[in-house]
Amino acid sequence: MTLSTQTSKTTYTGNGATCVFPVPFPFLRPDDIKVLLRQGGAELPLLPGTHYNVEGAGSSSGGSLTLVEPPATGQVLLIYRDPAIVQEVDYVENAAFPAETHEAALDLLTMICQALDEKIGRAVLYPVSTPQQDIRDSSAFLGSCESAREQALAAETQASALAAQAQTQAALAGNFAAQAQASVGGLRVSAGDTTPGNLSAKLLAGDGLAETLLFPGADESLRLSLALAEVSGLELLGGLLRAQVAPGGGLLRTGLGLAADLGPGPDQLSTNLSLRPVMVAGRVLNHTALGGM
Repeated sequence: MTLSTQTSKTTYTGNGATCVFPVPFPFLRPDDIKVLLRQGGAELPLLPGTHYNVEGAGSSSGGSLTLVEPPATGQVLLIYRDPAIVQEVDYVENAAFPAETHEAALDLLTMICQALDEKIGRAVLYPVSTPQQDIRDSSAFLGSCESAREQALAAETQASALAAQAQTQAALAGNFAAQAQASVGGLRVSAGDTTPGNLSAKLLAGDGLAETLLFPGADESLRLSLALAEVSGLELLGGLLRAQVAPGGGLLRTGLGLAADLGPGPDQLSTNLSLRPVMVAGRVLNHTALGGM
C-alpha cells in the first residue's frame, strides 16, 4: 500500500450510545492500534479484546473499532497508531524478492516514523543551535519544572491568603474608623461579658473612660437599658453609650440621672466634650447605687 497521509490518530466525543468508530488511517496489525479514554485531564488506557476490537488491518483505507461499552457523555475517545519498532522481513540471498513483502516493510517503517513524529510534536524541544552542555537531562528538567510549579502554587496560595487577610484588616480598619468617629464624647458598651457586676466595676476603675471598652453581662445590659429609658440625654446606639447634648450645653444632674441643659447653671456638670463620658459614667454609677440599674 501507499501512505498518502500523515494522520496517525483521531478523537471522538462520547455520547453514551455509540460503540463503533472509524479508524481513518491504515494499520498493518490490530495490535498497532492503541485506544484510551480521556476525561477531566485523566487518561484511561483500554485493552484490546477486553474493551475493544479492531477490524481492517492491512487495508489502505483504514478500518473500524468497536467498543464493548460506549464512551459516556463528556468522555473523549482517542484512537492512535503506535506500531512496535521491529523489522520482521528476512531477506535471503539469491532468493525471490517479492515487491509486496518489501513494500509492507517500507510501510511499517513509515508508520513507525509517523508515530515518532507525532510524539516529538508533543514534546518541548531545545532550539537546534543549543550547545550540548546546555541540554539538561530530561528527568532532572521535568523535576525542576515540577518543583517550580509547586513553588508557584504555594506562592499563589500564600498571596491569596495575604490578600484575604489584607481585605479583612481593611474591613476591620474601616469598622474601627467608623466606631472611632461615632465614639467622640461617648462610652463604648459591648455585649459579651457574662460576669454580673463587671459594668459597674469597670466604670468605677476607668480612667479616661472615653477610651474604655465595657462589656456588660446580660443582666447589666437589661438594667442599663432601663436606666437609659429613664435618663434624658443618654442613648445606646450601635453598641455605643453616648450623651446627647447640644453644642454649648452641658449635662444636668437630676434625681434619676442626667438630662441635657442648654444653659449655664450651678447644676451643670461640664461643657467639655472630653469630660462628658466621665460624667456620664459617674451618673450611671450613682444611678446604679440608687437601685435604678
